[in-house]
Amino acid sequence: MNKLGINLWNWQTGLCEECAGLVLKAADMGFTAVELPMTRTDVPEIIEREIRLSGLCVSLCAALGPGKDLSSFDPQIRNHTMDYVTECLKAGEKLGACVLCGPLYAGGGKRHRLSPGDQKREWDLAVTGLREAARRAGECGMELSVEPLNRYRTSVVNTAAQAAELVRDIGADNVGIHFDTYHACLEERDLLEALEEALKSSRVNHFHACANNRGGPGQGLVPWKEVFRLLVKYGYKGHITMETFAPGGLDSSWVQVHGDADETALMGIGYLKGIFRELLGKEAGF
Repeated sequence: MNKLGINLWNWQTGLCEECAGLVLKAADMGFTAVELPMTRTDVPEIIEREIRLSGLCVSLCAALGPGKDLSSFDPQIRNHTMDYVTECLKAGEKLGACVLCGPLYAGGGKRHRLSPGDQKREWDLAVTGLREAARRAGECGMELSVEPLNRYRTSVVNTAAQAAELVRDIGADNVGIHFDTYHACLEERDLLEALEEALKSSRVNHFHACANNRGGPGQGLVPWKEVFRLLVKYGYKGHITMETFAPGGLDSSWVQVHGDADETALMGIGYLKGIFRELLGKEAGF
């Protein structure tokens, strides 16, 4: 059965000492995995202890804002970003994390039109950088998962098809596609078709279950039952992770439509368990 996770962004705007207690709370709620938002690469000791105590599986989500960009034309920025990715991977190795996910090719806020030549140069730099990052991830026993972002956050990779092309060009066995239903709602011509094509490639290795309004699974306009049927049909084995945001967080809304953080988390885990019971019966294991 897939590990059902939640990103600590649901409660806090970043990884900090104030996250103390959240890993154990997630475990008590019934989650079987936790995702750390890597706004810093030194994981607080209290979080490390809680992960060990809870037994939850771990994924890491890169926080690549402006100035963190493996596809930058500035070598200093690329070097700085590779250092950041490497430190994330070392932290993940220590925690036994399985994957570092996110828009690993370029930071959010990078939106521009380029000439065909510069566009190819940007792409090739992303490929070269991620090949090296994949090598380092392998040394840490981890995978990378490349996430398409919506047009308001990047112009580099917006769709699952682009992510699949990037993964093919990188050519590393430990690099896959990170499918996020929130971004897919904004960019894909047909969300279900895009997901099915990605799953057919057998390269999807991380999944964020997010509503179109950044609510949790079961909310918003996403055809959730059909989404999870596809994950089951194609034998997706990776984490299924809620990525909701506390007020002031990355994609938090100005109008709070989801209830408070605990309500959102409990609704999400309840929906995930319910839909998999419906689809798998006793095989769901809940």
